[in-house]
Amino acid sequence: MLTIAQALELEPFRGARVVAGRHNLDRPIGYVHNGAVPEVAHWLNGGELILTTAFNIPQDADGRRDYIRALDSKNVAGLIIAVGQRIDFAPPEMVEIAEAHGFPLIEIDYTARFVEMARTANEIIAQDKMDMVRRALHIHKTLTHLVLAGGTMTQLATDMADLIQQSVSIENDRFEALANANIGKVDEARRYTQQYGRTDPRLVNALENEILPQIRATLRPVFIPKMPHVGLEMERILAPIVVQGQIYGYLWVIADGRPLTDLDQLAIESGATIAALMLIHQESLQGAESALKGNILAR
Repeated sequence: MLTIAQALELEPFRGARVVAGRHNLDRPIGYVHNGAVPEVAHWLNGGELILTTAFNIPQDADGRRDYIRALDSKNVAGLIIAVGQRIDFAPPEMVEIAEAHGFPLIEIDYTARFVEMARTANEIIAQDKMDMVRRALHIHKTLTHLVLAGGTMTQLATDMADLIQQSVSIENDRFEALANANIGKVDEARRYTQQYGRTDPRLVNALENEILPQIRATLRPVFIPKMPHVGLEMERILAPIVVQGQIYGYLWVIADGRPLTDLDQLAIESGATIAALMLIHQESLQGAESALKGNILAR
């Protein structure tokens, strides 16, 4: 993941000066794009680092304020504006609004080559994405092999934790622990689970307000921010383990010392699928065992 701060260290960005939003330079860049019209925000998806000149921004102060607001509302990563030709500095009203919103606004000399800036950064972004795909495929292949080899829930939790270097917990639909593997430090919620073998009821009740209804409706993983009032001092991703449209349990990935990433999201989806396959296999074995016992008793 290429951040704005990392992009500014690249050779084509040499001489860039941050004039607003300095505390948000850790924002990831999804794509570096040339903003050739004042209405560029209408065509953006969010995450872009926009390159522009004084010719391509509104010519009045109110319009320039709205320009920054529009980019920020689209969750654009930041804006780099060329100076030294038509304007010597970023307009003060743009700096003011950008700073108020924590929106990274950066000046660069008009002689900087936008095409080289975009090419260099976008090549790194594309390579990062390919690396993530390769890692995701490796995770999926490893976990798939585990279920084909008859692995256990404990092995699943351990393998996932090793692969993504985050703590993992697998629980049934009553939030009772089936398996867990820790990487690094733990928070209060994690310690409760380790001690009592289930998720803290306070946390479950808090999740019932919004998170669990969303999971039941979509059957999809959900990101959970920190909730210190119920012991959740680290971020989580919570994924349902779904068998034939029914939730049989939950798989947690806990952020132990670093933010959760898109790769963690992909890994937990694969892990939840593998856990579901394990439960289906377990159910089939139990069904076969019960049928066998029934036949024996009937004789």
